[in-house]
Amino acid sequence: MATRDRAIDQFRGLAVLLMLPANYLEHIACVPWWLKHKADVGLTVIDFIAPLFIFAVALTFGESVRRRRLREGWQKTLEHVVKRSMALVGIGALFSLGETSYGYNPHGIQWGTLQAIGVASLLTFPTRFLPTATRLGFALLLLAGYQAALDRWWLETVLASSHAGLQGSLSWGALMMLGTVYADLAGKAQWRRFLTLAALMLAAGLALAVVVPVSKHRMSYSFDLLVCSASALTFAATHLVVNRWRVGSSVLDAWGANSLVLYVSHLFLLAVFLVPDAPWWHVEASPLQALVQGLAYVGVLMAWGRFLYRRNILIAL
Repeated sequence: MATRDRAIDQFRGLAVLLMLPANYLEHIACVPWWLKHKADVGLTVIDFIAPLFIFAVALTFGESVRRRRLREGWQKTLEHVVKRSMALVGIGALFSLGETSYGYNPHGIQWGTLQAIGVASLLTFPTRFLPTATRLGFALLLLAGYQAALDRWWLETVLASSHAGLQGSLSWGALMMLGTVYADLAGKAQWRRFLTLAALMLAAGLALAVVVPVSKHRMSYSFDLLVCSASALTFAATHLVVNRWRVGSSVLDAWGANSLVLYVSHLFLLAVFLVPDAPWWHVEASPLQALVQGLAYVGVLMAWGRFLYRRNILIAL
């Protein structure tokens, strides 16, 4: 997009902000199932959040790559994308190692959101220079290939991993590619095509769900289509509210501007609840205790985000 669109910052901030309660509530026993990730087949409101963030990354990825290529050339652009992607994988791996060491991954194969974003960026980069329609077709074919391999060879390994593991990165990459398709349409203000594509993708996802189980844990084809269409419609609504109705939140501005550092910060703060070997402190917390701790947890991160934003401190890879 030619100019910075506040709606993108608001949308990205919303995605990161939603991750806070989602990850905080995951291990508390008294929290109902519909406020946690589905173990395998099925879909909860929490399952939409990570794809929402991937979609937010995709909204700016293509334009960022284009500007850097014009400014620094192909080689420097490729080097930047590779370094940034590997940094995300490395940072994510350190947190995953910590989770495994404290027993939060019984399978021992930990693959987090940051690793998924890093590999998805690498996969999306070469497709950025394809025409929009060609990129859409390639992403859908990649999803079909992943689903075929999942059904035939990878299911056991993927189920033993979080975020579908390394193999599932193909699906995360396809999801990001689809996000860049929507970014192209939004950047050209082709909102009718944007909404038509979202509606068609939603219908296709619902139809495909009859034969392909909807599962974030597997990153299945039907799941990708459903969450991508939902993300697109959420962004369209955000764009309408921010750019047409001139309504926005300074909190979301702050979170959108420093999404990476705040995401990493929330992982550090989660350790306050997950590391102590005291079930009463978190896992067996009462609803009131969980509410008080959760409000304090979100409040600290909001204060940190506003501190960075007010001082115009922007931290990014």
